[in-house]
Amino acid sequence: MKAKKILLTTAALAGVGIAAYATKKTLDERKEAEQRERLVAEIRGSLSEWGPIATLYVQLYKSDEHRLVGGVVYEDDRHISFVYENGELIYEEEK
Repeated sequence: MKAKKILLTTAALAGVGIAAYATKKTLDERKEAEQRERLVAEIRGSLSEWGPIATLYVQLYKSDEHRLVGGVVYEDDRHISFVYENGELIYEEEK
């Protein structure tokens, strides 16, 4: 009987630990997504000075929490590639 209680307690503690980890991971991912959305809005604001933007995309496989890589396609078919890192936006028009 004592072994059964120990096993149940251990399982309950493990469950609580897993739930806490999952909650933290979800909150971290949400925070990262909100930060990315703010950066995208800032980039869109900066690059919209060149004209109306048709599409702004982010290459997630090249981006992380400190760096955002992507591009902008304008309605007149011009294409700009950008890297946003450490508060600095570096962009280049594709020919």
